[in-house]
Amino acid sequence: MKLLGRHEIVPGEIWAVTGTDSAMRSAWCVRVVRDEERTGETALLSFAQQAEEDGRTGWPQARYYGETGRTVAEFLSFDAIYEVNPFEVGARHPETRRAYRERLDALIALLDLQLLKNRPVIALSNGETRRVLLARALAKKPRLLVLDDPAAGLDVRQQVRLKHVLSTLAKRGLSIVFACRHADEVPPGATKWLNIGRDGRVRTVIAPTAAKPVRQTGASAGHPPPSDAQPVVEIRNLNLTLGRQRLFKGLSWTVRQGERWILRGENGSGKTTLFALITGDSPLAYAADIRVFGIPRETGTELAKIRRRIGVASPEMQAYLGLSPDELLARALHGRHDLLLLDEPFTNLDAPAARRAAHRIEAYLRSHRNATAILICHRQDETPRFFDREFDLDAL
Repeated sequence: MKLLGRHEIVPGEIWAVTGTDSAMRSAWCVRVVRDEERTGETALLSFAQQAEEDGRTGWPQARYYGETGRTVAEFLSFDAIYEVNPFEVGARHPETRRAYRERLDALIALLDLQLLKNRPVIALSNGETRRVLLARALAKKPRLLVLDDPAAGLDVRQQVRLKHVLSTLAKRGLSIVFACRHADEVPPGATKWLNIGRDGRVRTVIAPTAAKPVRQTGASAGHPPPSDAQPVVEIRNLNLTLGRQRLFKGLSWTVRQGERWILRGENGSGKTTLFALITGDSPLAYAADIRVFGIPRETGTELAKIRRRIGVASPEMQAYLGLSPDELLARALHGRHDLLLLDEPFTNLDAPAARRAAHRIEAYLRSHRNATAILICHRQDETPRFFDREFDLDAL
């Protein structure tokens, strides 16, 4: 098939699409899908879809209220994929329910979604949601799959798995367009590399060499906080279950004034949930032994006073508030916050913009030496300097 009437992609090919302007790449992907919509055999995976799905609830706290909303199994069901009208008698569909169920079971195994089937979609992490949306994109057996920055929010293990999955699908004849920010995210065997300039022009290029990490974390990059630094966040013996999933068992963590932490863990390990407990967005915080700025999280706590001292940025806020990552980061760094909670702040930023954002964070931490910061970031080469401590949820 010809993409936008010019570039012909044959079955089983993987095309990599790069460029320094993420908005231009996204627009190009949307144009490709719209141009092929008439065939009904093209599927798209993008952050815009994730934002649309998140926006259905209208409130991010919904993820912490147990069994809320559609489950993954319902989201990927035959009725949902083919938009079955229960009142329409005799409607014809492209395949039988049995055939679809067998194919969906294979997809779920391929994408490692077995443990997510009975969980509400709203309760999934950023990376887990991406994997479920990929399954939904593949559910109708498209001939062409267009992926717009699909590795964003995935942990390292899932990024490797995504490459394997896409290579497997390509060998089965699926044509894939893979638009991304980083060359090292592209599955092996890409047959063509396109670069989209800021002017929107598409050029065929030689496969770029993946950039090596240029920014390293370590004690030498930071500064030691005072020996008498006061606790900013205290979590003691936290036990937490969301729905049927056990997240934490006896977790304790103390973050002191002036410390800069990287919070690590695989998708679904509870990183964003920990942030929600600290800010009070999760009502589960009131059943836990948590203190922020020395104030216990209990009934009667003046939450607004605590939140005014915290700067926050996350992909979920991009989705719910409709703000760009630059706008969210500017809000988080505005004024003088005593605590920064930065949850994947570079999501949807192209490489040059991510570097500028990292420099802004570094400048803030350099000029606010007593500010405490916690960062969630899966890529080492995007990690700003001054983050010299690590809390790994997978090691618990």
